[in-house]
Amino acid sequence: MGSWTAIRCQCCVMPTIQTLAVIRLRESIKPETKKWLISVLESPTNHGGAHILVHPGEDDEDDILLLSATECLLLQTTECLGLAKADHYKSITTFSYKHRNNFLNSEKINIFLTFAEQQFLLKYEVENLKILQETCLPGYPEYRLYPGQHVVHFLQKWGIIVKFYPVHDKEKLKLLQKRWYKEISLAPQPIDTVRAYFGEPIALYFSFLGFFTLSLIAMVLLSYIPAFLQDSSDKYIIFAVFNVLWSTVTLELWKRHSATKAYFWGTLNLKKYLKLPRAEFWGTLIKNPITGRLEPHYPHWKRKMRIFFVTVPSVCIFLAIAIDGMDMYLYWETWIKHWYKQNTSKVAVIGLYLPSICYTLFMEILNSAYMKAATALTEFENHRLESSFQNHLTIKVLVFRFINCFGLLLYITFCLQDLQLLRKRLSSLLIVSQVINQFNESLLPYLKQRLKLDSVWVKKSKVDTYPFIDEVVSEGDMYSYPGLFDDYMELLVQFGYVSLFSSVYPLTAALLILNNITEIRTDAFKLCQIFQKPFSYPAASIGVWQTAFETLGFLSVITNCFLVAISPEIQAVCKKYEVGPEKILLYMLAAEHILIILKMILAFAIPDKPAWLQLKIMQMEYRSQEALKKMPLQDISN
Repeated sequence: MGSWTAIRCQCCVMPTIQTLAVIRLRESIKPETKKWLISVLESPTNHGGAHILVHPGEDDEDDILLLSATECLLLQTTECLGLAKADHYKSITTFSYKHRNNFLNSEKINIFLTFAEQQFLLKYEVENLKILQETCLPGYPEYRLYPGQHVVHFLQKWGIIVKFYPVHDKEKLKLLQKRWYKEISLAPQPIDTVRAYFGEPIALYFSFLGFFTLSLIAMVLLSYIPAFLQDSSDKYIIFAVFNVLWSTVTLELWKRHSATKAYFWGTLNLKKYLKLPRAEFWGTLIKNPITGRLEPHYPHWKRKMRIFFVTVPSVCIFLAIAIDGMDMYLYWETWIKHWYKQNTSKVAVIGLYLPSICYTLFMEILNSAYMKAATALTEFENHRLESSFQNHLTIKVLVFRFINCFGLLLYITFCLQDLQLLRKRLSSLLIVSQVINQFNESLLPYLKQRLKLDSVWVKKSKVDTYPFIDEVVSEGDMYSYPGLFDDYMELLVQFGYVSLFSSVYPLTAALLILNNITEIRTDAFKLCQIFQKPFSYPAASIGVWQTAFETLGFLSVITNCFLVAISPEIQAVCKKYEVGPEKILLYMLAAEHILIILKMILAFAIPDKPAWLQLKIMQMEYRSQEALKKMPLQDISN
């Protein structure tokens, strides 16, 4: 059932058609509704359909639809979205369906388009399916569809379509697992294979995780330098300067690396395809003054009222709880120190770390609770586009996580100026937080998934020749992939620990390397085994996270200069030469400005794209312009 019989269309003959995705319908769906949906999905595009291939499961009573697409449709959609592919000159060029014979392997669809690309193209066609004429939904007269509305969007909103998800290719998945995390090897991750199976966003995340982990080796090597220095005060200056330069060089080299990857993947210069409204978006149906179609509308002033009078106060309450937690930690830390002076037993030594461990647990619980609250608040704001929803959610979480994760460390640094407490706090964060994260991200989902599995899944794990229909149904019963937000947030916090504070705790980089080696394997495992396979989408970079990392890089200049200024060794030198606090402050500000200028010079000196890539992009733009000149005027207008 994984592949269908031969399909013939106007431009190609495909001997087998592979199932790419599944639509799960509500239980006991009315037959006329299912029949209508199949006809709409299968109808040619010029008749308002999606022109995809639909298999209604094992019998007509099944509540699933197996979806696939012909080679013609996949290639035409590739051109529509402006994806770039390698031509016979091995240059990456925007794909043209009319000139498809000029591209490498265009006649072999499974080589020309990756598995993830095929599933994305199918998803685009399904979600872009629009109603041409006003109609009632067959079998459910209370639901009415209007011209221009997206069919799948509203069927999901009404609960007719319960799930829409891509399926696994078991053979490809087994090969990927073997190369990725099942074999113990020092070989780099198979990023191109990950991209082919899971798509660019996930491949870019794992590539950045590996790139960041590799860059930490320089930090580890630097930690051995102080042993060779006669003047111990030099180590703070060396670490501080290196932290600033390291963060800049790492992020600039990553931009070059990701741009090169995006070029060969054909996503570097993407067209902006139509962004569909979120399924959760609601509003009053009014006529669009531009298109003349009835569309849901929600006034901007109402959304702003919700943000100002509900979201902002709610976020402030969580921030107040976080600050109160910091205050409680500092109180118990002071109390435990006094208690330790009166007790010299081994239990007292353990008690010294108790406030820090408890506060770390408090932080993690608060982070989890706030994430749920932030998601609910962003849903309440009723954003029309997914991009707008994600941007508002990201801003909320970044602001809170910065205060919750770095607020106490910055307070200890700038207000208390207690380097011993700062080291103690960092060690607790790096050890306790990583253990909690590994449990929450891998072990807990695995245990939940095992408890959720029914007898069908258990039977599937024991029998190799399990029916394909039951296979894809069991995949749909897995937990949905939560996305990369938490993974990038964890990396951002790690980057902050290294760039902001590692000059006073050199073990930071070594602990993070050990954690990330495990992180790569556990993240890969949960992606392949625990969660439902996610749909992909074209991506050329890590997006807004690049800006977040660079912002921390600039902040690291301030923290590192200040940590140097308050270090005991530097203070002793200043006291020896009778340098007052005012001069120390002036020296610190001067060093800060010099390092910021140096960061900017480095950022400009390292181009975002290699010279050969810039040349390739200009050649691609030139060929596109030449092709446009040769194109008939009628084709251009179409």
